[in-house]
Amino acid sequence: MQISKAVCRELERAVCDGPLVRLHEEAEPAAAEGAHKVLTRSGACWSIRHRGYMFADLHPFGQAAPLIDQIVTRRCAVNRPDRGVVSCPQSIAELLWDTIQPEEGWQVLEPSAGHGVLAAEGAARGCVMDCYEIENHRAADITLAGIARHVGTADFLPVPARPVYDAVVMYPPYRRNLAVEHVLHAHRFLRPGGVLAALVSLGIENAAGPRGREFRDLLERVGYYKQVLDEADFDDGYLLSPTGLRLRAQLLFLYADDAQE
Repeated sequence: MQISKAVCRELERAVCDGPLVRLHEEAEPAAAEGAHKVLTRSGACWSIRHRGYMFADLHPFGQAAPLIDQIVTRRCAVNRPDRGVVSCPQSIAELLWDTIQPEEGWQVLEPSAGHGVLAAEGAARGCVMDCYEIENHRAADITLAGIARHVGTADFLPVPARPVYDAVVMYPPYRRNLAVEHVLHAHRFLRPGGVLAALVSLGIENAAGPRGREFRDLLERVGYYKQVLDEADFDDGYLLSPTGLRLRAQLLFLYADDAQE
């Protein structure tokens, strides 16, 4: 369904700031409503904090302007099959790092880094960051931002474990069993005494199957701490899944014992 010329005009007047789109303050109400529909159908979410439409999968380094140009040119919402990566909200990244209280110079890994929100926050606190990201364009964003010592373009799960990191920070795939796979593998990258901090869905401890049992055994063996999140913890009110569903979430902190291998 094509959008009207009035909606196109409002989108042309919109201000794009990285992944954020702000409509003109004096936008005509009917055109603004039409712009809202086409932006949300194209993958944007309304951000209360920023008072604009955020393409969360582009945060923090991607650019919304080319998407707006596509919408205006085609006069319809854009189909974005690659929008499956939703970045860790900035407020949660700050809370995660505040909790683990890193020392300057820590060596830290962010696996499946997306656009590197957690890595950017760690670098700002003086940590030496390494990242893995499977998609070339997102890995390139992290490299160009200069926030990581090393950026590997690879699926994280087959990467051989090296227990050299003071911390691993991660927002693994939200599906419970897949998240367990990623956390179990990431834990093997910790040096003795290191800490893994992950943003995961509520109830990950109940994952089914052999890997779920392995995960619960790990929790009992090394000790852990969790912090259940509510809407007050999120600048934008809630965490979204890649399909746009609201999720209950928690921060999970797992430790490596002195015999970590």
